[in-house]
Amino acid sequence: MSVSLFFHAPKSKPSHGTASGSTNRPYCHSPTMEAIESLLEWATSRGVVLDGIGPKPLPGRGIGIVATRAVKEGEVVLSVPTALLRSLGNTPKPIVRALKGATVHAILAASLCLESEPEFDVWRAVLPSLEDVSAGMPICWPSELQALLPAAASAMLAKQQAKFDTDWALVSAAFPDDSTHARLTRDGFLYAWNLVNSRTFYHTTPRTEKLHKDDHMVLQPVADLFNHAPRGSCSVAYDAAGFTMVALRAHAPGDELSIQYGAHSNDFLLVEYGFALPRDANPWDETGLDAYVCPLFAPAQRRRLEAAGFWAGYVLDAQTACYRTQTALRLLCVSPAQWRAVLDGTRDEDLDAPAVDAELLRVLRRYEKDVRARVAEVERSAAGSDATRGLLRARWIQIKELVVAAISRIQD
Repeated sequence: MSVSLFFHAPKSKPSHGTASGSTNRPYCHSPTMEAIESLLEWATSRGVVLDGIGPKPLPGRGIGIVATRAVKEGEVVLSVPTALLRSLGNTPKPIVRALKGATVHAILAASLCLESEPEFDVWRAVLPSLEDVSAGMPICWPSELQALLPAAASAMLAKQQAKFDTDWALVSAAFPDDSTHARLTRDGFLYAWNLVNSRTFYHTTPRTEKLHKDDHMVLQPVADLFNHAPRGSCSVAYDAAGFTMVALRAHAPGDELSIQYGAHSNDFLLVEYGFALPRDANPWDETGLDAYVCPLFAPAQRRRLEAAGFWAGYVLDAQTACYRTQTALRLLCVSPAQWRAVLDGTRDEDLDAPAVDAELLRVLRRYEKDVRARVAEVERSAAGSDATRGLLRARWIQIKELVVAAISRIQD
């Protein structure tokens, strides 16, 4: 089967993308400059334009994109023609026909597995390895470590696993494990599926815009060399001609250019991309409190919260516990009539703030104790790789920092 060479990039909406981690890359994989130069030679010969930018090894961050000259705000620094995008529309027809009814995600991943052209090696040389992907993505982790994920990450992983299982059931039935499709193993498909999950750009066509938003995706060359930053310095957009990246500010020669993948918690980043940003580098990080708040309520209180739309979904971020959390905890501190009066705007919520803070403090202290126990469990575990355990431990440490900071704010 002949499949043209196309590439993935971090999943992104036209105005802003998704997210990244402590190394600011979906996986800490550092291809050689020779491989990168081969990719650029191939891409530029087919219409990809890099204007004032180029790849460079960055300590701890793999390959990044830096300015090779002074770049002005508003300049287009990268353009990728539509002809070089791998989409549902130009995936080889035998694959699409065999996978009728499958998600675009599954179709693109199957295509990666079935690629057999030597030209594909140019791209394969710059992709993260199977080992890198398996170490970072919780869906690939041993069950012992999956069981130690934070609750929010665990819930996300369960949904992700269900999506993968559905996709693999269709793909494995369409392409039996024989000599013709020997490369399409479950592990191989999971590897490709993770690449598509973390490295596609948001894109629609008249054919795909009616599909679920999760299937508004294409693969494209070179753009996945951009690292993530919480405040990305380039915007991403597409039209009929192709994708473009535009500098959002001026860059001096040698400055790194980045893209911002979106407002996501570190639990989301961990499950979808295989890493997490340092807590102070991710303004959207948060941790769930449902496991500690929900058990506090009697059945009648739960019904009251449900009726008012305030049951569950309780989170703590770097600034405060969310309004839902504070509203729910207030029900433990005042009469139902007073609680209702706050919702109706006839009672000042600040009257109850000290009591609500006291309830929240008890919640957070229990959470902190459990977080410390989880860190110890991860440190005792021998499952998975050192890198995987280190990633999981780091996530729990981030949560501990969120919780401890919130405790300090209440006590001050």
